[in-house]
Amino acid sequence: MNTITSHKRLFFLLAMLVGMILTCNAAETATSILDKTAAKVKMSKSLTAKYVITADGHRQNGTLTICGDRFTISSPQISSWYDGKTQWTYSTQTGEVNITEPTPEELQQVNPFAIINSFRKSYKAALLKSPSTEKKIRLTALNQKNDIKSVVLTLAASTLYPTSIELTLSNRRVITIKVESVVAGNALPLSDFRFDAKKYPGIPVVDLR
Repeated sequence: MNTITSHKRLFFLLAMLVGMILTCNAAETATSILDKTAAKVKMSKSLTAKYVITADGHRQNGTLTICGDRFTISSPQISSWYDGKTQWTYSTQTGEVNITEPTPEELQQVNPFAIINSFRKSYKAALLKSPSTEKKIRLTALNQKNDIKSVVLTLAASTLYPTSIELTLSNRRVITIKVESVVAGNALPLSDFRFDAKKYPGIPVVDLR
């Protein structure tokens, strides 16, 4: 094989390699990334995330456990249980439990994983520039009347779990959720996601449904 032929073959192989890389990069869209994340979350028996939420200059630590559509939240100020329809929220400030049936948007403000599951119905997704260790996506509400106008969602490239979620509301209020860790666990019983009055004796319960 002469030198010219060898160079042509090398150039052809390099061109194929570059083409494959460009094709792979082009194929990775915000939607495909979120689909993978949603599938991973759905396949998990349960997930427990530790987070810090910042809003109006105040910070609050908490732990979120999800199992399908259900979740519990535990923090120094608030404890909450959601069984897929009904939500019980205990506030140490008011000293009472409120019962509600939250809207999808209300759920998204307290459960960051709910945004991932509902993005196709509610948001237009666009991939943003980010370092190789992250996947950053902007979600813009399709309905202009939505309380949540936009979301900037940052995922860890290695796990596709959220590391940061920034919500911009219709009143321009910004809520930032920094997810410090996500751990997969075993399936949990339905009772874990419902308020147990026996553990809170004497606490008044207000039904706001």
